[in-house]
Amino acid sequence: MKTKNIFKSTFITAILIGSTLFAGAQITGGTQTELFDLYVMGDFEKCYDKAYKMTEKDNTKYESEPYLWAAMSLLRISEDPELREVEEYEDAIKDAIKLAAKFKKRDDRLKDKEQPFLFDDNQIIVDEFKALAIAEARGYFVQDDYRKAAYYMRYGLRIDEEDPSMEIFKGIADVLSRNKRVGLDHIENALKKFQKMAETGSFEANEATYPAFETGFIHYAKYLKENDEVAEAAEVIALARKLDPENKQFENLAETL
Repeated sequence: MKTKNIFKSTFITAILIGSTLFAGAQITGGTQTELFDLYVMGDFEKCYDKAYKMTEKDNTKYESEPYLWAAMSLLRISEDPELREVEEYEDAIKDAIKLAAKFKKRDDRLKDKEQPFLFDDNQIIVDEFKALAIAEARGYFVQDDYRKAAYYMRYGLRIDEEDPSMEIFKGIADVLSRNKRVGLDHIENALKKFQKMAETGSFEANEATYPAFETGFIHYAKYLKENDEVAEAAEVIALARKLDPENKQFENLAETL
């Protein structure tokens, strides 16, 4: 029997304390001053309720900003031990990640229409949600519950589909949950991006997504080794070491290949 995701009430909360997002960040480029005021005053329930209703109203449901305020408010709500017990908020972290993914979808549509969009100017906030998705996924991954890990990374990848760290972790979770074709496609896409970064020296470790980068490379190399594809595993881990020569886990794994 699988245990409850141990990251829910401990690790997740720990990585959020002191972050810009939870210190009362403003959405750069945002125009919803009432939502901002509610958020900085600490009225997170009201901010969430108002923002979520805006995602359903005809005149505001195509804006991206309300989705982000709703997601941010849910995460603040999840920090409150009493509110976490309220049925509406029992899945606050999962719902916040999903709202962040919806924010990106709406924001991309605005960008495609050459209208003002928010993603590029709010990377600190975006990174918080990517980190949350990764942490939730890893909580299940270490328990060998790869299906649930893939579930969280599906939404995590939707927050930033261009991030190869998100994609390689999503890919290996898919592969290990027997969704092999989809998983290998993700891994192939990610490795192409990483190879280009290695060639140009453009890879920069991101604290928010590094756990996905590390987990993805290590477990894909192990998967290849376990399937008697040792030469391919060696190539994968060699690429990982080129991207981050200081990583001891990459070094140790390379010595076994």
